Formats: sequence, structure tokens, C-alpha cells
Amino acid sequence: MPTPPDLPQLPATTGGFVTAGAMKLALPMERWELARANVTRALQERVVVAFLGAASAGKDSAIRALFGVDFGQVDPLPGSTTELRAIPLDRDGQVIVVNAPGFGDLRESVEATARAAADQVDVAVFLVNADGGATADVRADLDGLRRRGRPVIVALNKMDLIRPRDRERYVLTTCAQLGLDRSDVVECAFDPLPALGLPPQGVGELSARLFRLLEERGKGLLLARQLRDRAAACESVLKSAARKAAVAGAMPMPGADLVVVTAIQVDMITRIAALHGQAITQDVALFIAGEALSGVGRGFVRWATQALKTAGWIPGGQLGELAATALGATIAGASTYGVGRAAVAWAQRGVAGQTPTGEELREVFEAGAAAWRARDGDRP
Repeated sequence: MPTPPDLPQLPATTGGFVTAGAMKLALPMERWELARANVTRALQERVVVAFLGAASAGKDSAIRALFGVDFGQVDPLPGSTTELRAIPLDRDGQVIVVNAPGFGDLRESVEATARAAADQVDVAVFLVNADGGATADVRADLDGLRRRGRPVIVALNKMDLIRPRDRERYVLTTCAQLGLDRSDVVECAFDPLPALGLPPQGVGELSARLFRLLEERGKGLLLARQLRDRAAACESVLKSAARKAAVAGAMPMPGADLVVVTAIQVDMITRIAALHGQAITQDVALFIAGEALSGVGRGFVRWATQALKTAGWIPGGQLGELAATALGATIAGASTYGVGRAAVAWAQRGVAGQTPTGEELREVFEAGAAAWRARDGDRP
């Protein structure tokens, strides 16, 4: 990770927004150590993801679309049988993908293997072949998975074979047949018809859902580093942090919000760096946030500063550098999302061995913060 310029070169405050120098005072060292420890612990976990479903549902193509792995070219882990293949996605074998045989196989031993796999995973992706429909056997298999208490994501694959005008009706019908809500399924086409000339569909949404489910168990970052679509995982991290910051920004105690929001932003930046495999220090994290927030003349910062003044804040008033005023939910959420976008830009450029300028970080921040504000923090 590139080293930022010396922090003392940054002004203490800019238009009511606290820069790196002031933020560092607001963030006790133990909070930084906690953020770093949480990331370190998450990356020491072990996660197993299984792809299950009826034969020919598209398990191989799903794994290839999500992780860029072709099972036919990777040796299975020792102990894997010809009926169940498990492979590591990383060098240390911390992220394991299981390709289980199809349920409903006529051989009792094969079906038993598939069911056993469901008991050993952190999350299961259950694929339904849109071309074959949701049969009674598919419903029985899905119910069996759910009874085991493991998180399950249902992916309706090969949706490109359904005519566009019929897709919504098909999805609703399938949900009714499987006892699911509309929001429970992901529409996918992991191996679209060549004639359509389209890339795999639904990869981003499925990646984001996998990340969110595993985040609840402290394993999201570990999986996200192996995803082809890391942007979906990044977006989940940013949205979560922005919503937490919005709650903190609504605090009635001036100054308390700043400490909490700063901690949220530093934790977010640390996670974004880890997701991209980048090392980061406290100074780098605060530099990213400080640079992003220093664009006084730009649209969002100018709007937010005026909003604070309208609410009764006077720059340089008695609350001083660390406690200007309650930031407000919209300002805290939008600024955190914008800082997150700047962190993503920093991490991506760092992977390429480059260093984004402060101006570039401010531009990314402005676009992200304005987008969050425009959508009320719902769907940036």
C-alpha cells in the first residue's frame, strides 16, 4: 500500500468537516487496534461453500462464474471422492468449495453424499434449473436442506431460456412451488446461450448475498477475497458502514457522533483494504478519509456545510475541532459512503502499484456521497 504524504500537511478542519489530523485525535489507538484485530481474526477463519441441486442444474458453471475455477482442471482435496469434489480456492486451503452430486440421483450412495455435504458447510447455494422447473423432488430436497439449519441461497439458473415477458410470472410461480418469498431467490444465467452474447448473469447479486450471509458469521472477508466480483462485496461493506454512521450521526450529543463515525469509517477502510489484499496503517486510513472530506468547494461538502450552519453550527465555535455538532443522519451516512468509495479507489490503485492523488480521492468521494444523499441512503 502506498504511503500517504505527512499528515501534518493537512488542515485541521475544512468547512466543518474534520480531516485526518482531527480525526486521529477522535480515534483512540485501541479502536484502531480493535479494527485491525477484527480483520486479522476474520482472515484466519475457514469457510466452506457448497453448490447443491439436481443434476444438470448448473453447479459447475456457477462455481466458474463466481470464482473463475474449473473443477475439471483442479485436483480435489485428499479424501474427496468421485462423487463429491472439494477444492481449495486459496493457497492455504482456508476457502473450500464443494461441488456435490445432484440430489435425486438413482444411486442411494450418491444422494447420501450430497446430503452429508450439506451438514458440513457454512452456506449452501441451491441451484434450480429454470429449464426443468421446480418439481416435487426439488421441493423435497430444498426442504431437507432448510431442516438442517444451514443458510441456503436459492439460485434460479438458466433464466436466459425463459422468454423475457414470461420471467416474472415464472419466478413467482417457482417461489410458490418452493415455499419462498420473491426476495429469497436470485435470478441467474451462469452459462448464457452463446447466441445472446451476454456474460454470466446474476453473479453480482449472488456474490453479495454470499458475502452478507458469511459476514454474520465473521467469514465474509475471507470469501470475498476469492470472488471474481469483489465490487459486490465492497458495496455491502460500504452500505453497512454508511447505515451505522447514519444512526450515529443522529445522536443528540454533539461530538459523540464524530468519535463513532470516525471509528466506523476507519473500520470500513481497513476492511476494504483487507478485501483487496492490501496492508494498511492507521495513518493511511485516516489520510484517505481526511483527503476525501477536504473538498470544501465541492457540491456535497458545500451543501452539508450549509446544512450544518442552518442547523445552528458556527465554524470555529465553542465546540472546537472534535465536536462541531451532531452531523445528522444524511450527512454522516453520505460522507461515510463517499469515504468508502474513495477507499475502494485507493485499494484498487494500490493493487496496481499506483497512488491516487488527493484530487482523485475527492472526486470519488463527491460522486459517492452525492449518490447516497440523492437516494436517501437506500440504493447507492
